[in-house]
Amino acid sequence: MARLAGIRSKSHMLGYSIQQAVYVGTRLFIVMLLPMLGLIVDIKIKIATYQAMAAFALLGAASLSILAYLSQNVLVAYYEGVIKTYKKSGNFLTCFFSKPLSYSTRTSIISQFKSSWNNAEGRRIVIQSSFVFAIYSTGIFISFYIALTQYEYRASISQLSGIINSMGTVLLTFFIEPRISRGIDAGRDDAETLVHALLIGRLIGVAILGQAILLVTFATV
Repeated sequence: MARLAGIRSKSHMLGYSIQQAVYVGTRLFIVMLLPMLGLIVDIKIKIATYQAMAAFALLGAASLSILAYLSQNVLVAYYEGVIKTYKKSGNFLTCFFSKPLSYSTRTSIISQFKSSWNNAEGRRIVIQSSFVFAIYSTGIFISFYIALTQYEYRASISQLSGIINSMGTVLLTFFIEPRISRGIDAGRDDAETLVHALLIGRLIGVAILGQAILLVTFATV
């Protein structure tokens, strides 16, 4: 959403900086999640309980992601306000407490999916980002699940979570983000479509592919 705000306010680099700031904030929650999952494995909870926990956690993430996407106009307006405030104050931290600007009429997910899918590059981004975010959303849970089933080697196996997430980061950084940035820098008319393709891929990865990966893992491991 920050990237969309940067495009609409003609502040591409500021939009990218805000996006990265939000990413860093989410990483703090991941850091707190790891010792909690480690404790769950150490106390050796029931495998069925862990499976239910992971499935419902992913369901919650998918629900919040869909809610955020449906509220995209409010969020984009907020980030536009952040950009406007930062340009005036020069304080990057306090600008996040700015008031949102007015926002336009909501666009449906279906129409945005069609426009992204009908765009050749957008279609590739949808497919690739869905796999990347499926890896992001399930990598930690699967690593600790295997650690739970192979209890003697739980310390070593749990470290796989970092490797799996790093793989997702590499794919996102080297294959998907550069395509979007190139479209934005070139001032292409479909620049927003490419960003929406990434967001739609994220929804598919978390809500559908992620659950499928968990089910296959639970059934085979």
